[in-house]
Amino acid sequence: MAFKILIVEDEADFREVLVEYLQLKGFEADGIESVAQYTALSAPQQYDLIVLDRTLPDGDGLSILEAFRKTSSNPVIILSGLGEVQDRVKGLDADADYYLVKPVKMPELLSIVNRYARRATPNPSMDAFWKINPKQWALISPCGIEMKLTNQELIFLICFDDVEGVAVARETIIKALGHRPEIYDLRRLETMVSRLRNKTKDAGMKEFPLATVYGSGYVFNGKLKVELND
Repeated sequence: MAFKILIVEDEADFREVLVEYLQLKGFEADGIESVAQYTALSAPQQYDLIVLDRTLPDGDGLSILEAFRKTSSNPVIILSGLGEVQDRVKGLDADADYYLVKPVKMPELLSIVNRYARRATPNPSMDAFWKINPKQWALISPCGIEMKLTNQELIFLICFDDVEGVAVARETIIKALGHRPEIYDLRRLETMVSRLRNKTKDAGMKEFPLATVYGSGYVFNGKLKVELND
């Protein structure tokens, strides 16, 4: 199955160049020019990657990023003429995976796209599951990397057992952690999640599939199971 890319770019000539270039490199690429056209898409989550301009005729492309993150954790590359430090920080804080500043060299863009395409290609020799071993307080990645968990991290991840791709509400998670949602400081949960993501990176676990569902909770876009055996 071809790796599907959506180009969101209002400069028609540049958009066509990007689409044709990526198609020549073997990808399935489509192009649109505005926030409205994105909103009209019936299934934007079908795209494996989005290349996103920010200065669109009807708004900031970050509104598209926010909408996409509600249904998908797939990578988003911002490609924009807004290149000041504060612009890049704003894009990355909005959960973009990469921020490129125009003008961009095509080989550089292709290299980044190829990296995400390789990561999206399943290895049939790997166990497809992420695993939690409660007795060992451990998270085990599909390729066998093991990472120790704290008690709170263990309880948090167990909330996603057998609910692949389904958002789990913050209130549900907070109650599982033993707290009352109405008085709980959400920053504690956000800090724990941030530390957990950093731990997985440090452990060498690539593409940890935990995504934030803004205004709701979190979703684990992978198969996760709790191992009850020793």
